[in-house]
Amino acid sequence: MEDKNIKQRQFWSGAGGDVWVNKQREMDIMLNPLGDRVIERLDLKSDAKIIDIGCGCGATTLEIAKKITQGEILGVDISEPMLDKAAETAREMSLSNISFEVKDVQVDVMPQNYFDVAFSRFGVMFFEDPFEAFKNIHSSLKEDGLLSFVCWQNASLNPWQSLSIQVIKEFLDLPAPAPKSPGPFAFEDKTYLEEILRESGFKGLEILDNQEDIVMFSGKSIREACEDYLTINPVVTEMLKNSKPELTEEILEALVIKFSNFHQNDGLLFPSATWIVTAKK
Repeated sequence: MEDKNIKQRQFWSGAGGDVWVNKQREMDIMLNPLGDRVIERLDLKSDAKIIDIGCGCGATTLEIAKKITQGEILGVDISEPMLDKAAETAREMSLSNISFEVKDVQVDVMPQNYFDVAFSRFGVMFFEDPFEAFKNIHSSLKEDGLLSFVCWQNASLNPWQSLSIQVIKEFLDLPAPAPKSPGPFAFEDKTYLEEILRESGFKGLEILDNQEDIVMFSGKSIREACEDYLTINPVVTEMLKNSKPELTEEILEALVIKFSNFHQNDGLLFPSATWIVTAKK
């Protein structure tokens, strides 16, 4: 593997991956409905060969595996702890048509002309070089193979992110990510996303605007939800690691106030905006 995406690999196979394993239930409640929007659009044949890119703890991989009883699905991710959790769940469910590999689809060798479908739920926005990554994905698909994924639109349309950043910037010198840099909102610009896919060889592009409410940290009190929120942001986590407890407490109190209007009995209820993307090889 080339020395690329190293910061992402270190985070997701370290503390970041551990946190997401611990918060798997809450994160799947938040993200599963959005992943389902993509799965619903797939015409999955029972013998299909599928790759789930950035599969994390495997919720989508497991769901698709149940739909392709004669096929196979490979879940890939750069997070070892998350893949360990995914493999454990697959064994518990006795799913024999599923496998998991630690793999970075930007730089690692991929099977050529092998998959019928390349799928991802928020797993394709973290590449240092997305053009290289999507060319690699393109080459792994059979002729007329399908690429389909969901990614976030602009942070301003996703207040779970934009409002929290407003709060945190009052206390920390939070660096603004460079435009198009790896991260959750790398593909917020639809034109940039189209450019990547076309230059990578994809055709028949369809990028749909999907807006719906999402639940974050289901069943948690407003304070518990805000505490959990701070643990899933890698930049904030790193900046707070060596800070005084008083600073974290001040941020939490301010975040509780900012998020209070969004708190429901079942957690934080936020509007969200995503792109639902499909393209053909």
